[in-house]
Amino acid sequence: MASETSTLKFKPLSNSNYTEWAGEMKAWLMKLGYRRLVSGKEMRPKSSDSEALDKWKAKAEKTAGELYLAVENDQRVHFRGCEEDPVKIWGLLESAHVQKKPGARFNAYDDPFSSQKNDDEILVNLVIRIEHAMGNIKNLQSKDFTWRNWMMSCSAWH
Repeated sequence: MASETSTLKFKPLSNSNYTEWAGEMKAWLMKLGYRRLVSGKEMRPKSSDSEALDKWKAKAEKTAGELYLAVENDQRVHFRGCEEDPVKIWGLLESAHVQKKPGARFNAYDDPFSSQKNDDEILVNLVIRIEHAMGNIKNLQSKDFTWRNWMMSCSAWH
């Protein structure tokens, strides 16, 4: 595990940086060994095993603490009352910042196609902006979305 003196090396979650923050936070939680807990892959042990349950609870508290400290004060309203449940915190933050609705999806698809290189911009920055827009598109899709299914549904329209 990481030392107790580890500090975040990225910007806390604000109203405008969810996509970048989520990627950085996933990496941070992986580094600390907490990502499996937040993703739901490391489940709470059965209550009959008190030692394993105590270890899991301690890990959950540390994970929740990392999440709490990685968001700006005004973002904590999204998970008020769930401060000790890292899985809920992650889900509530995602649902607050990623509106998986048709209008949001349409706007997300429009972004990469309407992107143009600015006169004072280097090509690498344009590519980064387009990759960011593609990440937004991916985040707005349902969990069972695949590009193959999307392409097949488009071909059904013809």
